[in-house]
Amino acid sequence: MRVEYIRLAGLQCAITITGSTLAYLVVTRLAAGSFAYGTGITLASTLWLAMRLAQAERIKNPDAGRSLRHAYRTAFERYMWVFMLFAAGFKVLELAPFWLLAGFVAGQSAWLLAPLWKSRPEAKIENEK
Repeated sequence: MRVEYIRLAGLQCAITITGSTLAYLVVTRLAAGSFAYGTGITLASTLWLAMRLAQAERIKNPDAGRSLRHAYRTAFERYMWVFMLFAAGFKVLELAPFWLLAGFVAGQSAWLLAPLWKSRPEAKIENEK
């Protein structure tokens, strides 16, 4: 797995632990579980993308059509998994909708924060080694 995805998954795990702990201390146990489930959906989505990228990188000499089919299939699978996990959280597990969505949004925000983390001066020194 690429270093970028490992950092992103680590950041999402940190958001999960921090947000769930705060929700547990401030609101309720149900809110904490719902928040953790929402961030878990984003973590599963990130790991799915990392797995599919690794599969695509193993293909020798892919043509444009094959690469495009792989990208479309990955996007479709990702959205279907996210939809099914949301459906399970809302209907089957009966989690708190606000906190589930808040966890999902917080987990997705890691995608915005990860490039900032990479542009740190310390990160540039690590990359040059």
